[in-house]
Amino acid sequence: MKLFKTKNSKCSYILFPNFNGYETPLGIFEDLKTPNFNKFGCPSITSVKNKIYSANSFLTIEIEFGLKNDEPYFNYVFDTKTTQITNDIHTFINSIISIQYQNNIINFQLLTPYAFVTDDKELEFTTVMPNMKTENCLFVNGGFRPYYWIRNFNSTWTLKDPNKKGKLYFNVNDPIVSVIFNKSVDLKYIEPTEKILNYTKQSFRSQIIRKNLHQVYNNVINRRPKKLL
Repeated sequence: MKLFKTKNSKCSYILFPNFNGYETPLGIFEDLKTPNFNKFGCPSITSVKNKIYSANSFLTIEIEFGLKNDEPYFNYVFDTKTTQITNDIHTFINSIISIQYQNNIINFQLLTPYAFVTDDKELEFTTVMPNMKTENCLFVNGGFRPYYWIRNFNSTWTLKDPNKKGKLYFNVNDPIVSVIFNKSVDLKYIEPTEKILNYTKQSFRSQIIRKNLHQVYNNVINRRPKKLL
């Protein structure tokens, strides 16, 4: 039924190399998948099956974060049944966690390597709260247009009550992050080509160097190849 369908957009995703500055085996990251809505038999539900995608967590880990003496902190306990107990695992965990406290708001991110690549200028996606257990945590949504800026998207949280600690329960059987596109997509995993990798170098980690990125955005967009896929 045309009432519920939208034209499919061609989109791919990559696992962003060295997304955390740490050599990480990419095989631990699940593929992005869409829920099975066909069983409902309702056109309004099945029409979104190619718009919603999620990936399960790559660790089973409980993370506590909050403020102590007006400074952000976090600590964690990981599942030893699914995770190796080595010095390297602590290096890895610390490399995928970012926590900041600015303007009286705490921002916690668990970094992921997922990034979309498309030649559709109108395609947009929004990160939404995954179906996982939390305590005193509020998911921070983000909206992106991947045609212009290839960047990895993360699982981002803040505290509902800043005077209390928050807890996040990531599990390898549950999503770590979910996204919703503004139109149906033909989504597939690809290995990044040299052209894609060169374009990611225009913007990767620019936010840790510059504030007010408007001119940086212009520089990046002006150097984009006509086609990436």
